[in-house]
Formats: sequence, structure tokens, C-alpha cells
Amino acid sequence: MTVKIFESPALHLGLALVISLAPGISLAQNANLGSESGLDRDMQQKAVKPVDLGPTSDKRVKVNKAEESAYKEFLAAQNGDAATRIRLGEDFAAKFPTSNYLPGVYAVLTSSYFATGNSDKMFSAGNRAIQLDPSNVDVMSLLAMAIPRRVKATSPDGAQQLQAAEVYARRAIEIIPTTTKPPAVDDAAFEKAKNDKLALAHSGLGLIDIGQKKYEDARAELAQAVQLASNPDPVDYYLLGNADVQASYFKEAVAAYQKCAAFGPLMAQCAARAESAQHDAETKPGR
Repeated sequence: MTVKIFESPALHLGLALVISLAPGISLAQNANLGSESGLDRDMQQKAVKPVDLGPTSDKRVKVNKAEESAYKEFLAAQNGDAATRIRLGEDFAAKFPTSNYLPGVYAVLTSSYFATGNSDKMFSAGNRAIQLDPSNVDVMSLLAMAIPRRVKATSPDGAQQLQAAEVYARRAIEIIPTTTKPPAVDDAAFEKAKNDKLALAHSGLGLIDIGQKKYEDARAELAQAVQLASNPDPVDYYLLGNADVQASYFKEAVAAYQKCAAFGPLMAQCAARAESAQHDAETKPGR
């Protein structure tokens, strides 16, 4: 199976745009990592039912001048702020509900809602994007990471949402390696974009595994996440350290926490956990 990530009619923006965040926005901000961490900042978002990843209609609707003009305006705003992208994307979806461009518009809305911390709308837009394009790895990988960080297993439909996140993650991991690079795209940029998406999917699986107390599996997934990411997320190092501790890999936990303590919003918390893990390494039997 080959999927031309860059060549969706609505995604002239490039693969990395859909999951990229504005400068200074960390994946850890507003993260709800469940009882596993102290990062719950009352982000108990309403659960959104998972979507059917089956085939969708291939019907094409003729593009009119107003639609084309609105879409060009939307594209022109991609280097601007998230609020502008959201306004133009919402307007476009309302005015042209049968547009061929909607898969990409909803994909950009998904990342824009994520950047602004609006999880409810992010999940809704992401589900809609996947309904319209079941092979959209941009959105699948982002949702795979975001859902476990924003939805608790005990919240309404929480278990269902986490199951959906796992489906998204595994499907993204299956599809991404089969993607075909368009000739105009630089090899290194293409590989970087693919690896960053794979990192998001593995991160989501790692957190799901921690919630299910599958710590060995979590260690494997989170190790993949930090190895593949061009700029590893400090939250992934934090979670990897937690999985290491739970599985009695105390020395490895120290290393993970120290990397987390080097940058990002969890520096103090990770530094304290590194000291605790070092004490455990010196006083407890480990692996």
C-alpha cells in the first residue's frame, strides 16, 4: 500500500505542517497524563466517539470560484497564527461542506486546535479528517499522541477513546513506512517528517501501555518515540523514566529523567525523580 502524504489535494502545505506547533508551545502544556503524573491541570475534556476507519465516498464536487478563492486565502494563512487558521478553516468548512479540500482543511484545524489547547474541537476535527481520508497519517499520529494525554480511562467513553487512539497509532505505524516520496521533496526532510509522525504514534502507545501497567511494552514504545523524534518531547523522557522505575530499570530511569530535566516545563519534577531513581538504583535490586 502506498500513500502519497504530500499530494493530497488539500495538503500543499507539506507533511510536517499538520502536526507542527507554534514556537514555544510544548506538547507537555495542558497535558493530562492521568494518575501517572502530577501534570493534570483540570483538562478533563469531553470524550469523542472513535470513528470508523473504513472506506469513504470518492465523489468529486466541482470547485467554484468562491471556493477556490476561500481555499487560497486559507493556504495563504498557514504561516500565520493558529487563531487565523481556525477562523478561516471553520468558515471554509461551513460554506463548502462538500468541498474536495475538506480533508486537508480539517487536518490543519486539528493541529491548530491542538496548538491552542482546545481538545474538544481537536478531537472532533481530527475524527472528521480521518472520516474523509482514512489514510491521513498526519492526523492519526497526532490524535494517537494527544488522546492518551487528554483523556482519562475513567472519563466518559474514556476506554473507548483510548482504544481509538491505539487504532490510530498502529495504523499510522503501518502506513507511514509505505509512503512514497514525491520527487520534489527533499529526502532528508521526508524522512524527518515520517520519523516525527512515527514518534508521536509510539508516544501514544507508550502512555496507553503505562495506563495498562504494561511497563516493558511502554519502555519499548517510548524508547522508539525519543529515538525517532527530531526534537524529542521531554514528556516522553518523563514517561520513559516512569516506565523504567515501574519495571525496576533504575539506572535507565535516571538517564531518562536527566534528559527530561535538561529542558522543558518538567525540569524540576524530572530532576527530583532522577534523584529518587538514583537512590533506588543504590538501595533496591534492579535489572
